Amino acid sequence: MARRKGTTKVDYLNRNRQRVIAATGLRGTDFNQRIYVLKCEDCGNEYGSNGSDNWQRKCPRCQGGAAGLTY
Repeated sequence: MARRKGTTKVDYLNRNRQRVIAATGLRGTDFNQRIYVLKCEDCGNEYGSNGSDNWQRKCPRCQGGAAGLTY
C-alpha cells in the first residue's frame, strides 16, 4: 500500500518546483480526482492539475509540461 506524501496539501512543492496553492473542489479529468491549482516557482504560471498528478507535474509554460486543467 502506497503511503500518502501530502501531494494535495497546500504548499506542497514537487521536484519540478511546482507548488500546490489551492484546492478547487472541482472534478478532475482522472477517475475520482479533484483539481488543484499549482504555481510554478520559476515563472509564476498558475494552472490546474489532477491531484494524482501533482507530484510529477512540470510547468506547461517554461518546462514543456502538459497543458493545465481549467478551473
